[in-house]
Amino acid sequence: MSHLTTTIQRSTVEARRSACPGLFRMAKALDGGICRLKLTFGDLSAVQARCVADAAQRCGNGTIEITNRANLQIRGVRPDMEESLVAALLEAGLGPLNDRGDDVRNVMISPFVGFDRTLPDVRPLALRVLTIVQTNLLYQTLSPKFSILIDGGESVAMVDHPHDLWLSPVDLESSAPRFAFGVAGVPPPQADAQPALGSVATGQALGLITGILDIFIEWCGAHPQASRLRHMIGETGADYLVDQLELRLGAPLRNEKIANWRRAPARENGHLGIWPEVDNSNCFVGAMPPLGRLDPYLLQSLAELADKYGNAKLRMTPWQSVLLPQVSIDDAKTTLAALEALGLGTDPKKALATMISCSGSAGCGSALAASQSDGLKLASLLKGSPAVPQIHMSGCSKSCASPSAKPITLVATATGRYDIFLCATNGPSRFGKLLAANVTIDEAAELIGENSGSGGPLYA
Repeated sequence: MSHLTTTIQRSTVEARRSACPGLFRMAKALDGGICRLKLTFGDLSAVQARCVADAAQRCGNGTIEITNRANLQIRGVRPDMEESLVAALLEAGLGPLNDRGDDVRNVMISPFVGFDRTLPDVRPLALRVLTIVQTNLLYQTLSPKFSILIDGGESVAMVDHPHDLWLSPVDLESSAPRFAFGVAGVPPPQADAQPALGSVATGQALGLITGILDIFIEWCGAHPQASRLRHMIGETGADYLVDQLELRLGAPLRNEKIANWRRAPARENGHLGIWPEVDNSNCFVGAMPPLGRLDPYLLQSLAELADKYGNAKLRMTPWQSVLLPQVSIDDAKTTLAALEALGLGTDPKKALATMISCSGSAGCGSALAASQSDGLKLASLLKGSPAVPQIHMSGCSKSCASPSAKPITLVATATGRYDIFLCATNGPSRFGKLLAANVTIDEAAELIGENSGSGGPLYA
């Protein structure tokens, strides 16, 4: 890629109203620029992984983060190396279909899609949607935060992250299965959850998605400050959207049955360890890098394992972990041991196997504490504690590392001090109920360790 082409692409994208990092737009942070690399459904070949590792070391500070949308972020990018980084990633085939399509590559599916043959394989639909949003000039104007979830009903899926638009299969026993759909939320997992807005025949799913995008973008013409579907629904109400969709699709979408439909709960921590694939001769092997972070050596090592034991591919997950697909059953335990030897967590009972964190004060000017180093210290103090629930370390109240509340959240209040919240109990905060205020990491470890696995307040 020429210097001129790179400059044109980046200037086109940087003109957009957004603080979100992208491939062509480096967001500024305390530790340098952040380049967000959006992956197609989390997939990264071993060859591409080596390219990312080399680019992160050569152009940045070596820190590579897995995001909660199964993407990668290269941190510490130096200004004089930005164009070199973009060129290297494009050369590796890691760019969008066109320069203005990068921001809107936010179509999510389960990393385990196609795993269960009794469920629909939503990859073809998701790929069509991903292509359309990148190439349609109107859809390219969507916010970089705008996201679409196409759920296949998998038992291992991230279905508690809110999305602008979601689809989830219903009537799977029927000869004509349908997709439930909703906006500004998640597929409803329980009785008191926000219900689906309606359902659509499988063959009309693509038309439903593009119809919602068209209606939203048309509405945004008179509301230029709006960027998410929740803004439209907040003003027009959901009935307006469904009425417009029924006119466009020429079919009824609402009924009492779909209003009462609930999505089956996802299997907790199913992305960790060994999981047999459909044919039972291969399996997925999943593991969590400490706090969702990789470095060049670790990513290179994962690529070597994918070449040696898998299908020469890695799959990033929205749990900020890594999967190695198509590992033979005979090699599964060896692969798992190799991941653990690299320092990745595979046992969900251990704190570091599920703990997540933002960059903290080492990288972000908004953070009040060093959540990364504090998280590592907390995990070390919790060694030996039984069945510690997932912990989210947040450097401030923005909660950038997680759009949904986790079982335990530590929100920084000052250097080395945090408020502790429990999600399981309804409380006034978005994080849940306050358990303790302004505690040190040592005090937090004592509180968490005393109650883990005991049926105490952490499980109320």
